[in-house]
Amino acid sequence: MSIDINKLKQSIQDDYLKLYPNSISDFNSLLEMITKSYSFRDENQLISNSPEWIHSANTIGMMLYVDLFNSDIDGLVSKTEYFKNLGITLIHLMPLVQPRNGENDGGYAVRDYRKVNPKLGNVESLKKAIKNFHNNGIRICIDYVINHTADDHEWAIKAKSGDKKYQDYYFMYDDYTIPRQYEATMNQVFPKVAPGNFTYVKDIDKWVMTTFYDFQWDLNYRNPKVFEEILSILLFYANLGIDVIRLDAIPYIWKTIGTSCRNLPEVHVILKIFRTVLADFSPSTVLLGESIVAPEIIVRYFGSNNGLECDLLYNASYMVEIWNSLATRDTRHISHMPIINHELSTEWINYARCHDDIGWGLDESKLRELGFDPFMHKQFLIDFYLGNYPDSFSIGELYEYDPITKDARNSGTLASLAGLEKALAEKDLYKLELALKRINLINALVLLRKGIPMIYSGDEIGLLNNYDYKNDPKKKHDSRWLHRQNFDWSKLDNIEKCDSIERQILCNLKRLIALRTAHSLGSIIISEKIIQVENKHILIIQQFRDEGNELLLIFNFSEDRQFLNTSELRRQGINSRMVDLLQGKELNFEKEQIIIGPYEFLVLKNK
Repeated sequence: MSIDINKLKQSIQDDYLKLYPNSISDFNSLLEMITKSYSFRDENQLISNSPEWIHSANTIGMMLYVDLFNSDIDGLVSKTEYFKNLGITLIHLMPLVQPRNGENDGGYAVRDYRKVNPKLGNVESLKKAIKNFHNNGIRICIDYVINHTADDHEWAIKAKSGDKKYQDYYFMYDDYTIPRQYEATMNQVFPKVAPGNFTYVKDIDKWVMTTFYDFQWDLNYRNPKVFEEILSILLFYANLGIDVIRLDAIPYIWKTIGTSCRNLPEVHVILKIFRTVLADFSPSTVLLGESIVAPEIIVRYFGSNNGLECDLLYNASYMVEIWNSLATRDTRHISHMPIINHELSTEWINYARCHDDIGWGLDESKLRELGFDPFMHKQFLIDFYLGNYPDSFSIGELYEYDPITKDARNSGTLASLAGLEKALAEKDLYKLELALKRINLINALVLLRKGIPMIYSGDEIGLLNNYDYKNDPKKKHDSRWLHRQNFDWSKLDNIEKCDSIERQILCNLKRLIALRTAHSLGSIIISEKIIQVENKHILIIQQFRDEGNELLLIFNFSEDRQFLNTSELRRQGINSRMVDLLQGKELNFEKEQIIIGPYEFLVLKNK
């Protein structure tokens, strides 16, 4: 195989020159870099030559920190059978390239993009691991931090030495005049622990843009050399055999005075070029965009018929909707969440928990329509998942609490937020039963929907909050370490016990994975539709699949049994006998009502 550089040139030149007018020499340098990078391609590192695998029901993801999972890359490889037995076919390895010395934002402050964190291994051990997982039908995703580098990255060190070339890789100013203009319209990411968007660097007597933390210097994409460097590293990862490259913090990468410096049009041009180059360079490698913004904004990062941008995006709003509906036992808000059934060859990543916190970014206008006060409702959710609200089943902690605005986000493992920790602490068997049902419901909401399900490591066996981080001076200020914990392999000893909690959670999860893969084999979900019903505790989703197959998904978000009037379904053309694929029981929609048990969910197919 070879890359048609002339064809690629025609595909990206116009977009490139939108970003960098009159920069033909820089564009030619970019093309030379792409050609040179392609000469290092190793086809043996690839698992396929098509991105179509993202639509397969067999694609089941798990995200994890390598060191927290099992020490290092070799330890990860030693657990290959664990992933296979569970049904995992995609592993997202959280930041594993060489991070900054000292505090590094959990690995998101990168010192060297082309080296692996020496605590985890090296590039060769990573390549061997990728080859091993590919041979076992498992794809690999890694993080690529494209908005900023660490302040001890080679480029930053050269900038500190006075090298003007590398100072232009960042936003650096001799006084606060221009930073003040930026700050006038920029929001703050971490107003409590890292206020402001600029940091004064005494060593060079300059103000440097640091949108996240003071040790993370924002890259200046207005400089075409920065664009070339970042694309070069992207292709380096493709050459390693990486299947999914997660682009971190994409809304922030282009900065313009007088704007919020988020979600600007130039960001989409950059992503379109990245995607176009990658499609020719390594067709099976896909881009996952990390953009935690409102649904109407995030969908723009899929691109359009005029050019794809990200193949995959996080469905962060869905995660928030799940937890909101569980706390309220009210599905009206989630049932009005817009379902994007576009014609692009892209997919959502669906998840219930991740390494980050839960921010309560609900649609305020919709909340008002439903009778909720947005501010008071957010306060309710914050208190509920902290465990402070009366009758809350949850135990968690606050992240980034602001005593003035009362705003906060919530941290915690899936199991603890869903009630397992509290049930065990109170030795309450009834609450334990409900917590296990709740966990199973959450997993079903992730695994049965259109998109790629992503499980956070440890949730498959119900790991609880770990409070040891409070004893670590480097971590105690960040409650997200509550759920960023070492995988407790001793818990797997309980899997053999017939009534153990770990066994129940894992077996239920494996049943859901088996159902997704077995039933959907050769059947791709084309679109989904919400069926609105009067009972606010019930969520109903109709799935339309290729080859004319249809499924009806019914979820009860309440700990009480619920009655569903079948006339509401018959009015919408659903009037046949159906069978639940999990239990095998039959439902007759000619009857006046059907009963849905506490936290029960049904996967129905025409009999």
